Amino acid sequence: MYLAYFLQAAIAFNVLIAAIFKPQDFLIAFVLFLIALIIYVFSWKTKIMFPWFVYFLVSFAVLIHTSGYVQGRYLAFVNWDMLAHFVSGTIVALIGFLVILFWDKIKKYNLDAAFIGIFIIFFGCVFEYFWEIWEFCIDTFLGGSAAGLMQANNTDTMTDMIFVLISSLIVAIGCYYYLKSYGKEKIFHNM
Repeated sequence: MYLAYFLQAAIAFNVLIAAIFKPQDFLIAFVLFLIALIIYVFSWKTKIMFPWFVYFLVSFAVLIHTSGYVQGRYLAFVNWDMLAHFVSGTIVALIGFLVILFWDKIKKYNLDAAFIGIFIIFFGCVFEYFWEIWEFCIDTFLGGSAAGLMQANNTDTMTDMIFVLISSLIVAIGCYYYLKSYGKEKIFHNM
């Protein structure tokens, strides 16, 4: 958890940098900081505790995006966008895992590990599909974001989608083997 808290502090530092040196990026940095706090507030209000690495990955994903805007890393590093999509795809796939687990428990479907794994892959890919539509709309109607155009070309879009697919596959395979080894109840007990 200390790693997640450290990353939260790094996000706050980026917000401070934006406030002082790049006021045009302050709003987006501040909004990203608030987005990173959502999982902490959710846990606090619902008393549901996620594994430490979920908090870490959420903070890491937001830090990648925040520093991409504030410190210009999207423009300075060619592969920064791929890293952002890979980490964000991992988080979305983990959220998909938690969604299907809670849905399965509430509705008492008794879904098997293979179905849950397939759901995780589709959940990550569908989210990425809608994200790419969002990027297209930002570029088309607003002329891009603070870091420039969000979609350089079709190759950029497809690369983003492939990296989310890879991260979703990794999470799905990991969750499949976890469920086969330990079952669903251990996760609920730990949370």
